[in-house]
Amino acid sequence: MEVNLKCSECKTHYDFEVGEITTDDDMNLIFEYKSVCPKCGAKDKDLLSELGQSQMTEWDLNN
Repeated sequence: MEVNLKCSECKTHYDFEVGEITTDDDMNLIFEYKSVCPKCGAKDKDLLSELGQSQMTEWDLNN
């Protein structure tokens, strides 16, 4: 699944293929693939953008 993310380092918004999405015991999202910011190269330093939050809400309702 492609999700809209925001880099916590340089604040760039980007779409990223996160693969399969699961949750842990505390209901935290776990992405199959670790994100890499296309602008600064930061690895796994992502936040969900507003659009990404909406996408994850829709995913949760459908699963």
